[in-house]
Amino acid sequence: MKTNNDKIELFDENGVSRGFYSKKNRLNELTGKEWVYWSKSVVNKPYPLNFQHKLRSKHGAQKPPDLCSDLIKVFTKKGEHVLDPFAGVGGTLIGASLCNRNALGIEINQEWIDIYEEVCGKENIKEQEMLLGNSNMVLDQLRNRDYKADFILTDIPYWNMDKVKKSNGKFIKVGEKAKENRQSKLSPFNKKLYSTKQEWLDEMNTIFKKLLYLLKKSKYLAVFIGDMYNNGEYHFLTADIAEVLKGLGLTMKANIVWYDVSKSLHIYGYLYEYIPSFIHQNILVFKKKN
Repeated sequence: MKTNNDKIELFDENGVSRGFYSKKNRLNELTGKEWVYWSKSVVNKPYPLNFQHKLRSKHGAQKPPDLCSDLIKVFTKKGEHVLDPFAGVGGTLIGASLCNRNALGIEINQEWIDIYEEVCGKENIKEQEMLLGNSNMVLDQLRNRDYKADFILTDIPYWNMDKVKKSNGKFIKVGEKAKENRQSKLSPFNKKLYSTKQEWLDEMNTIFKKLLYLLKKSKYLAVFIGDMYNNGEYHFLTADIAEVLKGLGLTMKANIVWYDVSKSLHIYGYLYEYIPSFIHQNILVFKKKN
């Protein structure tokens, strides 16, 4: 480590310079060079299929722990607290452990909690606190115990994406028999079925309102959200959730596009109409006002 007035040159475990870190940095522990990289609006970094990926993939929407760790390092310093109200199999919690942050997750499905705990045991990862229950109720309990978060990182349920069909009619590959319509590969996250998109948005509004009380002033919130195609129509869920968060008084700071290079493509609507294959998700970044 080399110092130069208010700047410190940092090196990785291999002795390669990470660049200079300023002691005036109030947000994170990134060097200037690292900050430049993570200010990009598109993340196309390939993430390894690690940390018992096959096991975690039972939850069809699990996120790479290394990606979660990278995001956590952008918005926190070591020892700070990260909250995930839709924790799933614990991508956020594992990511926090990888970069020496504290984390708390809420998950409604015991199966996903069991997988998270199994992964931590197999990988010798610090097990963070995971609470079983509906976020709508558990967040009230956290408020009663005066819990406060430095950063919220979560992957919310994308309306009914885990329960809808991928396409209508039959499909066929050359030399094979026709098969019935493709279903979503996502395992149902829970038994909740929203009758309308507005019902889903109303519940997200209620939950985020409670989350904001637990987020410290001037701190950040980042939300994974993907758009979806359903009943012949593109649903811009990213914009819908952005409006919910702005309506709660948060300041929108960024929409980071995560290009998932591991996505396999299918032919949707071939010969009849155009249907997009989603190879990206959005990470909406908001800041709580003073």
